[in-house]
Amino acid sequence: MVGPRPRIPRRGPRPASSGAPEVTARPPREQAPDARSGGSSTLAAPTPAHSFNGRLVALVVVVTIIVFLAAPTAKIFIDQRSQISELQASIAHEQELQQQLKREEELWGDDSYVEQQARERMSYVKPGENPYVVLGAQKDRHQAVESSAEQVEAGKPAWADGLWQSVVDSAYPQEDITLEPDNRESSDQ
Repeated sequence: MVGPRPRIPRRGPRPASSGAPEVTARPPREQAPDARSGGSSTLAAPTPAHSFNGRLVALVVVVTIIVFLAAPTAKIFIDQRSQISELQASIAHEQELQQQLKREEELWGDDSYVEQQARERMSYVKPGENPYVVLGAQKDRHQAVESSAEQVEAGKPAWADGLWQSVVDSAYPQEDITLEPDNRESSDQ
């Protein structure tokens, strides 16, 4: 157990009437010899300043709990921010489309544009005009070419489907069934 601390004398003049005995300063302690010099020390080994204690464990536990509680919330926040930005981009695209449709609506309100479109798209003519159709001319740009490779290939089944169909056909041969009127019905009447 540690006893009371010794009194340290004050420096400077003291009043003579205090009546307290004078305490002299202790002589300085001798320094402990270095372990390298081979001497022994009677003083206790110093304790490290930062030792592992319960406070550090409690701090780590609290921080871990905070991270586990905040991680889902942060993920939800980030997901919602990305969803908001996608929706804002979608809104901007739809507004642009709306502006295009408004411009087109204004065009269709003009009689000369309607007349032009009727002549181009439906081959309309005004009364008194003679329409001429040139055969072999360039097809309308809105129609697809009839002999395109895409259309030819679209009509054919894939090779695997064709192979499977040939296997099915060989297993179940088709019989020619002709439907003839039943003679019994006509004879009964």
